[in-house]
Amino acid sequence: MLDEKRKLQALKTIAETLNECQNKQEMLQSVLKQLIEITHFRTGWIFIEHGNMQLGADEGLPEALSIHEKAPLCGEDCYCISKYKTGKLTKATNIIECKRLNLAIQQNKYDTEGLSHHATVPLKTPEKSYGLLNVAAPNRSEYIEEELNLLESVAYQIGTALRRIEQYEQEEERVRLLEKLNDFVQHLRKIRRIQPFITFVSKYVKDMFSFSGIQLTIQQYDTKLGDMENENLEFIPFPEIDGQLLYATPYLLSPIEEEILQLIINHTELTYRDLVLQEKETSMARVQERARLAQDLHDSVSQLLFSIVLTSRAAKHLFPGTNEDNPIQDIYDLSTQALQEMRSLIAGQKPTALEKGLLTGLVEYAEKVKLKPNIHAEGSNTIPYSIEEALYRIGQEAIHNVKKHAKTEEIFITLKRTSDSFTLVIEDNGIGFDQERMAEFQSYGLKGMQERASAFEGKVTINSTRKIGTTIHVYIPNPAK
Repeated sequence: MLDEKRKLQALKTIAETLNECQNKQEMLQSVLKQLIEITHFRTGWIFIEHGNMQLGADEGLPEALSIHEKAPLCGEDCYCISKYKTGKLTKATNIIECKRLNLAIQQNKYDTEGLSHHATVPLKTPEKSYGLLNVAAPNRSEYIEEELNLLESVAYQIGTALRRIEQYEQEEERVRLLEKLNDFVQHLRKIRRIQPFITFVSKYVKDMFSFSGIQLTIQQYDTKLGDMENENLEFIPFPEIDGQLLYATPYLLSPIEEEILQLIINHTELTYRDLVLQEKETSMARVQERARLAQDLHDSVSQLLFSIVLTSRAAKHLFPGTNEDNPIQDIYDLSTQALQEMRSLIAGQKPTALEKGLLTGLVEYAEKVKLKPNIHAEGSNTIPYSIEEALYRIGQEAIHNVKKHAKTEEIFITLKRTSDSFTLVIEDNGIGFDQERMAEFQSYGLKGMQERASAFEGKVTINSTRKIGTTIHVYIPNPAK
């Protein structure tokens, strides 16, 4: 039993420790150790509530409670926790029957050091309960009111300190999440297309809140990441933009996390509307520019091509020949096709060469420029028209470069179509060039190939080896994925 002076000294020492600690685990362990040292209690342990009750600290445990990594103190199947969970434990109390100690005594395998009963007191503030403080002394079956009052004083101080640390941690978490939110907003400002925007938001939110899985749907756009099968699913609507966020998480979001997530949703809605407006403005600008270019092409290039067609047709009649490789016939055929392509471009129609399909169009073009194409196709996924046209134009330029530079007649064309991507490969076994000199060959045509692929988040890779040949690899992700 403590006299009044020692009791006040004990409370002062514990209060100083509580004020100095910012780490919850260190604080609980230090206070419990001091309580055991300055009182006649021999052992103590603290349960902290984290959804379920977990061992938060312990001091001076007997062998019977410390075996197997303190397994006897794990779990919630005991009298004191049951009373705490049902709200019946509101002050320091003598626990007459402790299941954990009774089981150890009955088994009689490990030393209990004379412990048979313990006192328990809830750790709480007027706003919230945090757990339980348990203490025990050898050969004691009951603890007097003075001891229980001391425990209540200590428990209240611990509860107040836990509340302070919790508020500090919440504020730290708020600052961390606000920094993440600021980073999120800065990245949003750099995105110019809707599909990359949807993908970025999904990945960022999943990583930021450690969700198991996430599915973000906005109108016709949809992105799914992670595992959506084995966790609780939460649903958040995007009423302003006809969308929804579905996420899977094993835990409930804290109020701060819910607040930040709502701010992210607000920014997502605003950014999506801005991107839609930007795409409409860009589309209108493209229509206007296309109309201007169409008029210019009609007034200049189309007229010149038409003149070449007429001239070559007249030349065929003036210089008839039986040779299949008649160059005048070649000029007539190529200029006629070029004129048809030009008229299709001006009218905004699909290139005539694509009417039979991308691969067939490239084969016919290769044959027209006197190359011998070998083809290989994989997959049957439908290629969107805009991507198909881009691949055709890139393929045309690649075939043109083979004819112009490779000094070979054979060309290999591979087209792969999967649910994830579309891949076009143009290979030749010509003279090739040194890869180190790639920068010297960045012509307008090669830059155009890169730009066409980049418009769909794709890329063009060129590999070449002197006297072996050149490979042009075009990769474009499937926007439907």
